[in-house]
Amino acid sequence: MSIRRSLALAGVAALASSLVLAGAQGAMAVGSTGTPSAAATQADQKSKSALDLSVHGVPGTFIAGGAPREFTYRIDNSSKHDDVFYPFVKLKNKQGSLEAKHLKVEYQLPGEGWQTGVAAPGGGEHDDDSVLMLLGGVGSDGDVTDDSLLVLNRGESLTIKVRLSFTDNAPLGRAGLVPVVFAGTLDDDSHLPVDNGAFSCDGIRGAGFTIRKATPTPTGKPTPTHTGKPTPTGTGTPSASHTPSSSASPTTTPTTEPTTPAPTTPVPTTPAPGTASPSASASPSASTGAPAPSGGATDGGSDAQQPIDIPVSVPNVTPPKITQAGVTKAKAAADKASKSLATTGGGDDTTAIAAAGGAVLVAGVGTLVVLRRRKAGQQS
Repeated sequence: MSIRRSLALAGVAALASSLVLAGAQGAMAVGSTGTPSAAATQADQKSKSALDLSVHGVPGTFIAGGAPREFTYRIDNSSKHDDVFYPFVKLKNKQGSLEAKHLKVEYQLPGEGWQTGVAAPGGGEHDDDSVLMLLGGVGSDGDVTDDSLLVLNRGESLTIKVRLSFTDNAPLGRAGLVPVVFAGTLDDDSHLPVDNGAFSCDGIRGAGFTIRKATPTPTGKPTPTHTGKPTPTGTGTPSASHTPSSSASPTTTPTTEPTTPAPTTPVPTTPAPGTASPSASASPSASTGAPAPSGGATDGGSDAQQPIDIPVSVPNVTPPKITQAGVTKAKAAADKASKSLATTGGGDDTTAIAAAGGAVLVAGVGTLVVLRRRKAGQQS
């Protein structure tokens, strides 16, 4: 085989490879936006529509009446379709006595401010002796607002920040929380729900914690160790020479020597060297050797996330409505977020595949051009 023919075959092979890669890239692009194939049956849609739920950084201890503590709530869509959902958090204590009035839940979606969650309409305060809190709002008609509805495109994830606090009269002891969603699958063409939605939760990925009472610290008034009664020193004993002078003076002025103080009256302001001053008992630091501790409270518990040890079932309450207006608005917001992610480099590896295909295509075309010029030169 001649060198010229070998080069020609190599160019054709390179061109064919580039066309194959380009075709694969095109197929991937069509598959990402087109109608699912007939193999994607309704059963497959249902099996792949469940969102993956988890919570992270839930503190192991909350103080009744204390400041709110923060954790994150993550939703992953590993299914083959876009999903629409309402996010919830379900809480329960071991005695089943926890109520919505005992707690406050706040949440923050990406790029938005903090908002206050509410008890889910339709029995969120009386479901399974637990409290179902909606990370959303309720309108004047008592229904969940359309703005509370979210869409998560396939292959993407969403992290919601959550703050939780308990009132000072909240029941103490063991408790726990689990992430919950009411979700439905969207059609790939119309972007409308293909079902009425369903509740789901993941107790395994929930978190347990303990609600504690604030533990007071010492008030800062340590008990003095001194009695306040100075111990008479050896110099406090009247001297034997302390007698009226032999000059028969009518006065009994004591001598000016430092060893003859007034009889039986120790002078606390001039103690003998080496003795403790009676005023030392008035200083707390003198008896403790350190500053008095300040007041306050400590939680006395671990701050690490703990596994949940309280059974929490799927909610059994009246589900919220998934409206077409809410889906349309949520889908537009999700697509905008996806576009922003792709712009900042958060896409998949299809771009790299396209670049590789383009490089091979250029190489193939270059080889054919070289062969054509060589053949023209030989003919001339």
